[in-house]
Amino acid sequence: MNEEIPEPGRAPEEPQARRGGAAREGNGLGREEDGAPLTRQRADGGLNLKPSGRVSVPEEATQPDGATVENPVFSCRDVNVFYSGKQALKEVSLDVGRRQVLAMIGPSGCGKSTFLRCLNRMNDTIAGARVTGHIHLDGRDIHDESVDVAQLRARIGMVFQKPNPFPKSIYDNVAYGPRIHGLARSRAHLDDIVCSSLTRAGLWEEVKDRLSSPGTGLSGGQQQRLCIARTIAVQPEVILMDEPCSALDPIATARIEDLIDELRESYAIVIVTHSMQQAARVSQRTAYFHLGELIEVGNTDRVFTNPRHRLTEDYITGRFG
Repeated sequence: MNEEIPEPGRAPEEPQARRGGAAREGNGLGREEDGAPLTRQRADGGLNLKPSGRVSVPEEATQPDGATVENPVFSCRDVNVFYSGKQALKEVSLDVGRRQVLAMIGPSGCGKSTFLRCLNRMNDTIAGARVTGHIHLDGRDIHDESVDVAQLRARIGMVFQKPNPFPKSIYDNVAYGPRIHGLARSRAHLDDIVCSSLTRAGLWEEVKDRLSSPGTGLSGGQQQRLCIARTIAVQPEVILMDEPCSALDPIATARIEDLIDELRESYAIVIVTHSMQQAARVSQRTAYFHLGELIEVGNTDRVFTNPRHRLTEDYITGRFG
């Protein structure tokens, strides 16, 4: 064969298919003949989330750059968590904005729930757990010696993965918090708190005629809404949700998601979820965790349509996790 030998000092030409001016087809991305930059486009069926549609960025830009927000309710810096000497969370810095939903996604064991438990000091109840770094609620360090943990947890409500109503009546489940924190001035005031909390949780119409019935006798979705009503009855500033819909059917899940959207108008909400579709539906910001590290955080639309880190893209496109 007669191969063309390049002149000395001249690099061989690249094949036409690899040249920067060549158009790419089939992934919604393209480079114009004049060398215009790549842009992400919407496919007819929705957003193009295929791995081939990734917009690459320089390696130095892959650090979380949306971790801070203006006037946050929570400000966390360099948070580390150790369980009996084993590090579960590594140098996490993240803010929680007011009246918005922050969704935390990532594979199992990546540190999402561990970080969530840091926010109301639930890790204090685990033997061998140690937390370092700074976590400020409205500018005050929650680990300060003067902080009353019981009062802190009244300000930061939590809804768990599995509904856990008390073995009490529906009424007493919701009234429990206001009673122990002295929030009700009278029985009539307590009745108003129970009614308004159940109404905001979307449960009042379903249970108003059986408030004396056991809370454990409700369906799974109703029990979870009862737990949310119990949480908001003490007027918290923040609501933490650890996979609140994982044990619910699609109809009950839709009701909880609608409720989250309504509650966002009054509370900051942090939700851990394994459902990326749910994160996209209910949140304004999304944080991706991997092996104890915060890999990326930012506006939910941006994270799902134009992730800046390869690990984030691989996760949301289903390559792993």
